[in-house]
Amino acid sequence: MKKILLICNEVNNFFSLLRHLRDNEYDAHLYLMKEETAHYHPVADSYDDSHRKFVHKSIFSRLPSGFFNISKEQIKIALSGYKFIIGCGLAPAYLNKVGYKLDLFIPYGTDLEFQPYFYKKSFFTKKFLKIICMTYHQKLGIRNARFVMTSEANNSFLSYYKNINPLGEFISGTVPYIYDKQYYKTNLNDYIKSSNNELIKSIVRLKNSSEFLVFHHCRHQWHDKGNDKLLKGFKQFVQQSRGINTSLILFENGEDVDKSKNLIRELEIENYVKWFPVTYRKNIMIGISLCDVGVAELGTLSWITYSTVCEFMCMSKPIIMRRDDELYKDNYKYLYPALNASNHKDVGSALIKLYNDRQLTLDMGKKSKKWFNKYVVGEGLDKIINAIES
Repeated sequence: MKKILLICNEVNNFFSLLRHLRDNEYDAHLYLMKEETAHYHPVADSYDDSHRKFVHKSIFSRLPSGFFNISKEQIKIALSGYKFIIGCGLAPAYLNKVGYKLDLFIPYGTDLEFQPYFYKKSFFTKKFLKIICMTYHQKLGIRNARFVMTSEANNSFLSYYKNINPLGEFISGTVPYIYDKQYYKTNLNDYIKSSNNELIKSIVRLKNSSEFLVFHHCRHQWHDKGNDKLLKGFKQFVQQSRGINTSLILFENGEDVDKSKNLIRELEIENYVKWFPVTYRKNIMIGISLCDVGVAELGTLSWITYSTVCEFMCMSKPIIMRRDDELYKDNYKYLYPALNASNHKDVGSALIKLYNDRQLTLDMGKKSKKWFNKYVVGEGLDKIINAIES
């Protein structure tokens, strides 16, 4: 059984991948970063503890100072015994620091867009020399990685990869972000009955009292996520569906939360909007299972797969999102269904369409789950296994 190491669990990606790999008889282990965010710990993404013994605390830090202070000998000891190493975050930098090649780099975002590049504002910090060191190793670590895997989402994101002048093989594909095997009906129902989580209790009450639940758990960052378009579109939906008992579920996450709250007051839709604090994925997935429609990113860039849409697809929910289908026609035989929305009027029209046609919501959800099974946990996982066996 080949021993595999995964480094960093940003966005819960690698704990999901760990379980998929172990199901395929690999001896996979996950190292958490020292400063790993609480909602990216395994307890946040599982309903039991059967896999937690394969998850370990590590010496690796997400911070420039932490990276700078860890010795080469410490890194070598931590990596010893593993035959294949998969990393995100600063994993490429740590391996490059000791002259190793990362076997497979699967970026989550910032680790490719920002960490390999030195920005002028870093000159004005006391730790700029440490940032330079980290940036240098991150860029070379990605350049020398044997494989890099990500979806070809848009030209902007891919440009960060191409500018590094990579030497390894590029794998175009969707990473299995979600461990879908834990979301069977009886497991979800048992958790709902036993949980004391206020989010779950509240959404169950909303489900029992509402005709139509809209779920949006993207970070509030208007430029990138288009949350303002959703709020204005939801206002339009409420106006055109007078008397409807509906709720919009949002989360207090992101730099523009206050702007969103102010806009909600201006639009006079406070009675329809329910805010919740940031929570664990296992609770998010319960909420999604109870909603009628999921709204993903509506920002300036088009994306094909990321955690939010994969979570909706996994739970067989219809999706409203911003997507430029022309970008993806060469990579997929067909795309999962989505109601495309580039402005608030599109959002309002999409909500009305789904509310008035419940069969459409069911059909879209079923087709999305089929696409998820084929391209995310099917072909996506197969491509990773092919890299491991190469």
